[in-house]
Amino acid sequence: MVPLAPYFTWILIVTWIALHFPLLALEARPGREAEPRVVVENRIVVLASAAAQAGGIRSGMSLATARALVPLLDVIDHSVVQVDQLLVELAPRLATVTSQVVLSPDIPALVGEVGASERLFGGVVGVREAVARAFADTAITWHEAVAPTPMAAEVFAVAAPGALVSGRERLHELLGHLPVEALPLPVSVVTALQRMGVRRAGEVFALPRAGLARRFGNSVLVLLDQLQGDRADPRAAWQAPVEFERHVAWDFAAPTAESLMFPLRRLLGDLSAHVGMLGLRATTWALVLSHENAPPTVLEIGSAVGAADADALLLLTQERLLRTSWAGPVRGVSLRLVSTRAASAASRTLFPGPEDAAERADALIERLRARLGDGAVHGMSVVADPRPERAQRRGGAGATRVVAAPAPRRPVWLLAVPRPWHAGADQILAGPERIEGGWWDGPDARRDYFRAVGAAGETVWVYQDLRTGDWFLHGLFG
Repeated sequence: MVPLAPYFTWILIVTWIALHFPLLALEARPGREAEPRVVVENRIVVLASAAAQAGGIRSGMSLATARALVPLLDVIDHSVVQVDQLLVELAPRLATVTSQVVLSPDIPALVGEVGASERLFGGVVGVREAVARAFADTAITWHEAVAPTPMAAEVFAVAAPGALVSGRERLHELLGHLPVEALPLPVSVVTALQRMGVRRAGEVFALPRAGLARRFGNSVLVLLDQLQGDRADPRAAWQAPVEFERHVAWDFAAPTAESLMFPLRRLLGDLSAHVGMLGLRATTWALVLSHENAPPTVLEIGSAVGAADADALLLLTQERLLRTSWAGPVRGVSLRLVSTRAASAASRTLFPGPEDAAERADALIERLRARLGDGAVHGMSVVADPRPERAQRRGGAGATRVVAAPAPRRPVWLLAVPRPWHAGADQILAGPERIEGGWWDGPDARRDYFRAVGAAGETVWVYQDLRTGDWFLHGLFG
């Protein structure tokens, strides 16, 4: 009989990427880069920023000693830091690369199965580059590793950042070189193994399994098997929410729109990842600025065509902020997604085409609306009326494209009121084009239109009123 165990083992071997966030509790709240900051647990420092370390503060130091070294110290209580929630806020970014994301708050880390994503991004290197782009604007420290099992990916992300492990034999070899404390075992088990003289993970793997189970329990064998891919490691996948809302607050005052760009970049990056993983575009999002001694300022920002790119979202938000005044310095910001629409097929195509040019034009129009206001930017539509002054109609706020006028060729710039025109027949270039109409609503028109040369050599559009014989200048060609 052919043993089934080896085949079962290989089925379990896929490709996982793990992202470890060693300073997540420290970096979760926005602050000044040079601000000394620590995370404490039971009045003991567990994490210290670079500025705090420069002042002599180290992990394991008492809070009293740390305050004595750096009196103006920003202290974060680790007990109130919701690591699970912080990972939830970061999960959509990894979800833009893989459809299966797992939260590991104890490490803390995010883990994703990227076997299928390799074909999409051109291999493991492409996957890692996509992940780097997804987390580029977070201002969060993270280390990643790729391995055939989720637990191994987590272990390497912590103990050997940047590791790229493929294949069962290579996995077992590299795991064996790690120190025993890098294994995902209870602290009591690691301590006991070290007292036995065990220093490397390979030495643990070489110990008799029966003896390990008898001394430390069968759960240790389960963990070691899951680590090496000999046993299934079922993980509860993170479920993407439909709604999006974020809030961030800080202790310093942000007086200008420019000073809000750092937290907004992170928040809008989260929004971009959220709509991107759902295949949507944000059409309306609400921004609430909290003030210390004044009512909050509420801004609703919209995009008729929808936006999913973080830079586009930031640009539209920034333009709106720059032309908005508020009651006082900002102490916090809330961002909420109000409405969305499905991403267009053009945004999902591999090769650029005419649709992409239209998308770029739409982006320009949205930027102009954000800077100048909805009323200052409008579209034009053709109306079935032969009179040129009534043949176009201004569109509303939702109009995004200028509809081309029908043949024959007409000038883009029409004068609001035609001006008298006097010139000789030698200035006429082409014509006439007879236009008659308007008897049904009063302003009847009977005209012969010509293209002619103006006084400065420009091409103009003129007509002769057939009722009076007078000539008028009505438009200018570009």
